[in-house]
Amino acid sequence: MEHTPSAPRDEVRTFWVGPPLSHYEILSLKSFVAAGAKVFLYSDATDLAVPEGVELRSAAEILPDEMSAAHSAEGQVGRVRQSDLFRYAMMEKFGSWYADLDVICLQDRLPGTDTYFAADGDVSLNTAILKFPPASDFLRDLLAEARRVLATAPDTGTSFRDRKIIGAPLLKKYVDRHGLGHFGRPISAAYEIPSYDILSFFDPSRREEVQSRLAGRDFVHLWNEAWNLLRIPRRLGPPRGSFLETLFERFDVAFPDRARLEYEAIESWVREHRLVKDICDAVGSPAVTAKTIDEFAARVRLRGWRPAARDYAYLDFSESKPQELPSLPKTGDPQVVRTFWHGETIGPYQQLCLKSFADHGHTVEVFSYGAGQDFPDWLVARNAAEILPAGKVLVPMQQSGQIAIHADLLRYALLEKLGGWWIEPDVVLMQPDLPPGDIMFAGAPNVFGQVPTTVLRFPPRHPLMTKALADTVSLGETVDKWGGAGAALLTALLAGQGLRQNVAFESLGPVTWLSVPDLFDPAMTDELTGKCASTRFLHLQGDVWRRAGVPQVLAPPEGSLLDLLLSRHAIDHAFGGRMEFGQLNRWIRHMYRAANVQ
Repeated sequence: MEHTPSAPRDEVRTFWVGPPLSHYEILSLKSFVAAGAKVFLYSDATDLAVPEGVELRSAAEILPDEMSAAHSAEGQVGRVRQSDLFRYAMMEKFGSWYADLDVICLQDRLPGTDTYFAADGDVSLNTAILKFPPASDFLRDLLAEARRVLATAPDTGTSFRDRKIIGAPLLKKYVDRHGLGHFGRPISAAYEIPSYDILSFFDPSRREEVQSRLAGRDFVHLWNEAWNLLRIPRRLGPPRGSFLETLFERFDVAFPDRARLEYEAIESWVREHRLVKDICDAVGSPAVTAKTIDEFAARVRLRGWRPAARDYAYLDFSESKPQELPSLPKTGDPQVVRTFWHGETIGPYQQLCLKSFADHGHTVEVFSYGAGQDFPDWLVARNAAEILPAGKVLVPMQQSGQIAIHADLLRYALLEKLGGWWIEPDVVLMQPDLPPGDIMFAGAPNVFGQVPTTVLRFPPRHPLMTKALADTVSLGETVDKWGGAGAALLTALLAGQGLRQNVAFESLGPVTWLSVPDLFDPAMTDELTGKCASTRFLHLQGDVWRRAGVPQVLAPPEGSLLDLLLSRHAIDHAFGGRMEFGQLNRWIRHMYRAANVQ
């Protein structure tokens, strides 16, 4: 009688450098044993207590040279880097699964695949649970590059980026380079619960919600990194009735009742941590100091404070949830607004501004030079040569080879010839109707004492536009002189012709040149939304973005006013990632300090 040989058991390898295993690491190991896997734990310690079904092995079997030098590495930095290097070396040698000890297997069997990683589309992937075939070109190249990077990397970095120098970004780079992206599972397969929502693991009232979200998922990641930031003690068991308790019961990991965490205590730690983070982000400081607290207190007295919506998820800050913006009413008096753009495509934030006018029922005409621009179909493309020859506006710079754009010249020429509305592509229309009147300026003088050119309206051949055009032409083609043709010239002409007192001025909204970070701050969304309900325009202050180098290829922070406006106007752009408010706030405030205007 023949016997069909049973399929070989899956092998899972993991790595540990540090104190004795807590019950949470034991939970991870037992979940893989329960899935029928042979589990190998590699460590530099020979006396770790491991559960039945787990084989303790020396990490020197995988990284002999690195482990012999590990004891001179600097604490957590060395440990994280060893972990990253170990997973690559182990998979290159054996293939099989690699799992961090904060990953729990949720299924009775591991996925039947040779390659496994979970990725968030083209943006990022995580390294906590991986599987790749052994001895592949991909793993050889990845391991060689990781060793090369570590050989020249400093050992003293303490930031998350320093510690992860050969982690997820390097893995993502080589997955893309070797064309393996199509093997990626959806991020929810292993990381359905994001790191900022780890409270859900501990909250008894959310147990059923978490179980429902994880139904059918392969793994759940408990996010040790977040536990470390919050200093959650692993020597204590999970709260009674929590999702974590159901895992401990399922995999037979016992805690005495007297040694349990209380959910309210964990919640208070999260509140404290995120308040400290809010303070640092608000004032652009990496740490809380007496000066930081004073600056934050001054900000609160001036503007008030609400916690960031996402970071305070499920902390019962109901007022922190952003208000829903109302639906978009159409104007009863449609107008034509005009602007200029140079380039094949219009950026997402500029599209937001222009589409806000179109969505309210106005016609948006974009003047440009050249054919074949990839413009959206909701605007009207017009040839700027109707106004001025391209050589007058687009001037090559001999030294750099770049093109200087004399946008001020085109603006005055267009308004002098056609009249009507001119808008810069950094202003959002917040109400359906444009203001009445044949002559209109928007915005009080800015921080430099100048009248903005952001929104203008004049009848054709108005004397002020004729004078502005003549004065701009007189500056010639010397690019260095063009700076005097924009807001500075308009301000001088208004004063000289006595129009400042006789022309209607319309507000450009609550965001000034000095408060641009508020656009990106989720904690300011409710306040700005309320203020925008009574203003016609919202000026995004594009000059500040350019000076500070704000990366427009990235989406704004989640929950910010900009995030809501992009959604409101259905700007569906494939951003390369998302900005982090604290970092962006530091960039802009550094620019303010450099410009000596803060």
